[in-house]
Amino acid sequence: MEKLIAEVRAALAGALAAAGLTDNDGPLVVGVSGGPDSLALLDILARLYPAERLVVAHLDHGLRPSSADEAAAVAGEASARGLLYCGERISLEDTPRPTGVSLEAAGRAARYGFLARVAGDVGAAAVVVGHNADDQTETVLLHLLRGAGAAGLRGMSPAAPLPGRPDLWLLRPLLGVPRSAIEAYCHNAGLHPTLDESNADLTFTRNRVRHELLPLLATYNPQIAQRLRETAAISAAEDDLLAALEAAAWRDIAHLAPDQVTLHRRDWQRQPLALRRRLLRRAIAACLPASTDIGFQAIEAARRLAENTGSGGRVSLPGGVVMDVGYETLDFRRGADGRRDDSPQLMGNTLFALPVPGKVELAGGWRLTAEPLPAPGLAAITANPDPWTAYVALDETAALVVRPRLPGERMRPLGLGGATKLKEVMIDRKIPAAARALWPLVATLEHPVWLPGHVLDDRARVQAGSVRVIRLYCVKKATATNNYTDN
Repeated sequence: MEKLIAEVRAALAGALAAAGLTDNDGPLVVGVSGGPDSLALLDILARLYPAERLVVAHLDHGLRPSSADEAAAVAGEASARGLLYCGERISLEDTPRPTGVSLEAAGRAARYGFLARVAGDVGAAAVVVGHNADDQTETVLLHLLRGAGAAGLRGMSPAAPLPGRPDLWLLRPLLGVPRSAIEAYCHNAGLHPTLDESNADLTFTRNRVRHELLPLLATYNPQIAQRLRETAAISAAEDDLLAALEAAAWRDIAHLAPDQVTLHRRDWQRQPLALRRRLLRRAIAACLPASTDIGFQAIEAARRLAENTGSGGRVSLPGGVVMDVGYETLDFRRGADGRRDDSPQLMGNTLFALPVPGKVELAGGWRLTAEPLPAPGLAAITANPDPWTAYVALDETAALVVRPRLPGERMRPLGLGGATKLKEVMIDRKIPAAARALWPLVATLEHPVWLPGHVLDDRARVQAGSVRVIRLYCVKKATATNNYTDN
């Protein structure tokens, strides 16, 4: 017994240090199911800490007739040690869960949510649970079966953020202790753990791994459990190194906005393959509100598209995320639209009249405004440096409209001396593919006049002697200057 108590003391000290915590950082919430692992953990921690430092938390999932008795037993164990007890009962089978989410996964999410609430109520910075070395073996093998890299093959960590709560820590001081040693401790300490009959139910994948697959693998290698744990240790160290490199690259090439992530494409392409994949995975995950499985095939589809030399591609990714490939950026956004918020976009695929003076409201807070210029100064107009402001000369009878480009439509870019397809102009000007269809075009009923932010049509250029000159400008409310008013 003393040997295991010393091991747990050392392991917990290491986990607290890894989390940046000390023994003086508030109480510890101990997740106790009543089984051998959590009961042994509770008993050891009660020997190491004064009663005011420990809070016992138990969630009754309501899955078995005996669950109420098990909750009462855990409450009794807490009371016998003078510890605060927090218990809750739910009906997991009656709780709706998303399609594809197993009962196991739903139970785990409910349990972590409960532990987080208890931690918040008592002011704890960490939750301690009884995952052991055999659990680690099973976890690594499960990840291997599902397909995983270093991040999956590392298994569980002695200290990690609580799922869904990055401000709370989950500590596992029994992670290096085999189940047999824990059961021996319970016997020697006179503990009476409850036995969960669902642990023998082979409809659960983990139970099949525990009772069927691992014994079979042991016929090939009697040391398979130890070898899998060694794989986890190796993978953990390698994943830590890659994570540090990933974090440094992320700081250099990523830009985050609400519901959107942008990676600088050329800088991303310069990264080694392993980091390119990790950065893509991180960008996708950053757009998701909760943990979503992002498989290898999805990452590879995004990588192959992003590595092509062209622009304009789009790939749909897990969780409703889309990645748009631009000339200089990779844009990730959640939702069916996927357009960038900083692009002027029409509010529909239709035509809008633009009176002079007058305005047309665009999506995302953008606005197109037209106003007469009674005394145009040709030198100032010619030297205009603002791509979002244009000066055009029109016949007295010409009316302006704002609309999307038409299929095959051409314009005559100022100074080029010929007609070019608008689609090619947009590609040449590196307008993101996702934004081209609804990029506003100012036109007369006869021809294009101005592609805001980019090109003026030669037929509308201001010359000496132009009689009717109109100033056009396209701005966004968030970046408005004195030109943008609400008149």
